[in-house]
Amino acid sequence: MSGWFSHFMNLHAVYLKWGWIQVSVTNLIVILLMFTIFGLALFLPFPDRRKGDKK
Repeated sequence: MSGWFSHFMNLHAVYLKWGWIQVSVTNLIVILLMFTIFGLALFLPFPDRRKGDKK
């Protein structure tokens, strides 16, 4: 492999630590994205049915 991707994959992970919780920054970003998508799925309204549509 060559290029920016291989350089990025060879970097050391950065960890955050709060008491007994330790998480990498990459995993924290993924977790926050999952919570955001879940929250949007809960709070965004479903599209309204058309008035003449009876299913």
